[in-house]
Order: sequence, then C-alpha cells, then structure tokens
Amino acid sequence: MSDTGTRPDIQVQRARIEEVRLLAEEYRAEQVAAAADGRPSDVPLPQGGIFWLARDGAAELLGYAAGTMRPIGCQIGPVFTRSEARRRGVGEALLTAIQAWAEATRVPVVEISVAADNTGGQAFLGSVGYVPRRVLMSLTPGEPETHTPNQW
Repeated sequence: MSDTGTRPDIQVQRARIEEVRLLAEEYRAEQVAAAADGRPSDVPLPQGGIFWLARDGAAELLGYAAGTMRPIGCQIGPVFTRSEARRRGVGEALLTAIQAWAEATRVPVVEISVAADNTGGQAFLGSVGYVPRRVLMSLTPGEPETHTPNQW
C-alpha cells in the first residue's frame, strides 16, 4: 500500500482491518473510560470499513481513521491518535490523506461527526477545512428529559 501522508515524520497508508485492531482496542478502552455510564460513545470499527493507518519514521503505530462508504460519499469515524502522539499532526495527516484519496477516487463528499460538546475537535476539524452541514440530534431511551418543552 502506498504512502499517502503529507508530513515527512508521519506516513499514512491504507490498511486492512487486521492492521488497525490494536489501535481500535485502545480507542474502545479510552471511550469506555471517558463515558460516564461505562459504554463507548462510538462504534470502534464500522463494518465494511475503509481504514488508514499512521506511523512514524520508526514504523510505530500512531493512530488510525476508519471510513464507511455511503450513497453520498465517505463517512469518517472514528479518527484515533494514541495519547502520546497527540498534537504532533497525526490527525491532520490522516485527514489530509483521506481527502487526497477521496479526490483521486472521485468521492463527492467526505463527512465526519464530532460530539456537540467537543469544541476542541470542532475547532480542529474547522482548521483542516471541514464545515458544519447539519446537526445530529439523539435521544437515549430511559434517560430523564433534560430540556423544557418547546425549547426549540
């Protein structure tokens, strides 16, 4: 698989699911630890996914991104960077490689979701060119209402 990274110290390549399993387990454990109820907030690996893997010059695994093809384009998520590799450009390298792949394969739209309360993630995505197009609303059955009627 060819190198599609943009930084000389970070190489991003398309990967097979087997190659990202270790990082996916780290991602899942991090999500479980961060969730108040002990459940992960995202699915660690989309079924039928497309994967990208980031490594440094020593071939150490730094992070991965997963994508799923949809009728309108490619839905990215999750994007995970190991804690010790954060703020080194890994996420940007992954998303830049994905965008290059999308342009080369004529994928019309690349979408990625971010939690409403993740302002850092939203700012990061904005810094690499992503713009909000819609708001995803959710409800967890059985939880007490946290809004007042006619709030909207």
